[in-house]
Amino acid sequence: MELVAAMPLIVFLLAAFGTVFVFGVRAYLFLLSDWALQEQVGYAMERMAADLRYAEDVKMEGGRLQVLCRATSEPAAWVVYEATQESWPRMMRGGQPLTGQSTLGKIVMRQFTAKPVGDRTVLLRLVGENLLTGRTYELETAVTWTGKGT
Repeated sequence: MELVAAMPLIVFLLAAFGTVFVFGVRAYLFLLSDWALQEQVGYAMERMAADLRYAEDVKMEGGRLQVLCRATSEPAAWVVYEATQESWPRMMRGGQPLTGQSTLGKIVMRQFTAKPVGDRTVLLRLVGENLLTGRTYELETAVTWTGKGT
């Protein structure tokens, strides 16, 4: 008789613990997904800033950033940064994706701007969005490039 009386209490406690566990796992996945968004936006921004810092020349036109940069032992070559306008917007560097789909979330790049601020300074702004959580992450930085003969 005591077992029959205790069963509803046990079922209630198991349901409560199960619900808390499911919501905890969901919160953890959302946290990881937002972390992936920050990583992708940060990586793209770091890569652009590194190329800009030692650029020989820079051009900005039509939403594209063109950087004449040199690898360690190779001649200087133009590298183009642009945000794609496809069904899954992402940042591209020389035709190769810098950002993309993540197994942790649905990440898209919403905005990319590069504006001249001075003679040799470029203001970069990149905004990404996690479609899974609805959160956005934005980075903005100014980079001064060395230019030819400096």
